[in-house]
Amino acid sequence: MTSVDALAERVASRAMRGRAAAVDLSGDESWELVNRLDIVLDLVLGDARGCADARLVLGSACTTAAKAVEQFVTALQLPYEAARGWGDFLEHLGERPASARTYLVVADACDLLKHEDYDRWRELVQQLCSGPSCMGGGWSTLVLADHELMWEDWVFRSAVDAAPPRGLGPVRIGGVRQG
Repeated sequence: MTSVDALAERVASRAMRGRAAAVDLSGDESWELVNRLDIVLDLVLGDARGCADARLVLGSACTTAAKAVEQFVTALQLPYEAARGWGDFLEHLGERPASARTYLVVADACDLLKHEDYDRWRELVQQLCSGPSCMGGGWSTLVLADHELMWEDWVFRSAVDAAPPRGLGPVRIGGVRQG
């Protein structure tokens, strides 16, 4: 079993549903994680396709709020209206069905909103993590993936270390920083 296989199993566990994790992975490994998650989800949640989705967003394409809106609307297949701006995007994120089960992997995560302030980044992370929903059974799990050296020089590192957003804590497990 590769380290990406082990990570996929850990991310797909019940304990990670609705949480965020920061992990040490390259862009290619991030894509491999999404593919492995699809396989693990089929085994864990049964054969029914559509039980949970694993999606990939390129953090390097989301350096500003406007660019992030375009990328996340596409990756999450939100309605067209969500692409009109930050407020509309956040509104539509909050209106996703309570039964939606999503694993969102952000490759090159240290570039995510790097030209914005920390509050905007924190707002996005908190909106992307949700659940598990007691009535609908859904959740949204966020995996922020980048190289370990990038995490060391990350623009929001000191702010996250001082007060991590809900679900993103300072625990490291086998090279994986997990909340």
